[in-house]
Amino acid sequence: MHRLGLLILLLMPLWCLANKGGGHPVIIGGINLTELQLGDSDPYGDFKTLAIPIKRAGNLLIVEAQIDSVAGNFVLDTGAPYLVLNETYFRDLPHIVEQEAGGINGRTSSTFTTVVHNFSLGFDLHFDRLVADVTDLSGIENSKKIKILGLLGTRLFNKLAITIDMANNLLYIHKLDSKGDIINDQRNLKNPDLQVPFQLMHDVILLKAKITDKTVWLAFDSGAETNMIDLHVPKKVLKSLEILNRSSVTGVGGTKYELIYARCNNLEIGNKTFTGNHVLVSNLENIGKAYGYSVDGILGYDFFARGVFTINFAKKEFEMYIYNHQQDK
Repeated sequence: MHRLGLLILLLMPLWCLANKGGGHPVIIGGINLTELQLGDSDPYGDFKTLAIPIKRAGNLLIVEAQIDSVAGNFVLDTGAPYLVLNETYFRDLPHIVEQEAGGINGRTSSTFTTVVHNFSLGFDLHFDRLVADVTDLSGIENSKKIKILGLLGTRLFNKLAITIDMANNLLYIHKLDSKGDIINDQRNLKNPDLQVPFQLMHDVILLKAKITDKTVWLAFDSGAETNMIDLHVPKKVLKSLEILNRSSVTGVGGTKYELIYARCNNLEIGNKTFTGNHVLVSNLENIGKAYGYSVDGILGYDFFARGVFTINFAKKEFEMYIYNHQQDK
């Protein structure tokens, strides 16, 4: 049975605290709450396109980044809304708000919000201030046998574009022009096979797709090690899947969940049909709570390993060059 390695997902954004001080800053634990209201600072650096090596830990994409003097591995995770840090290494940062984090099997651990300064990615991309959640990521470390400092969520790139080249293990980070486009001579995909808009809901990428003739909305999650389909999609979608295996997992509190491992041969995105998609079918209710809305499924490693893709967060455009042996129509 292919094992699912979904990352921890957060139940709600934490940076929406209001400043109750009548214009005067409120300080807790040395952190100015006004900074939480402001959110993240703008990225800066002397580059047009920055190329960063990707390492693999199973099907997870790992890049190196640094906070102050602490440098190490971070998971590139478009299923996370913002920066998430591992409490093993950052538990002493000031606590501002406490809450719970959840995953596919229900609520799993506590987390707190903080603000970090002096964050660098690839030595050339810098942030002076980032709002972050700190939670237990030891499950990922233990399963992958690698030290993980945190997760890099979508909000870090909301004024940029990124290209992920799986074949060459490279992450490209692109600055944008005044119209929100990648500077022309810096484009990796000049003639993409697939070009579609996406919705950005609570900092999660949603792609419109079809399975059979039914429209579904799928979260694009570079931190998910496989594709997923929700049990509650239309019956016609479920009946179109070729079941390969069944398994059960026990969640928090002893609740048991059935996982169905299947093949989907008629996934349509834009003008392309993708066949041979391996998917896990399960109840995605808790993941819907984490995102803040329900989703019909998740596009994970099994999908994005099919080619090179570019995500322009400013224009909300998704482009993909599909490797020839993966392109079906």
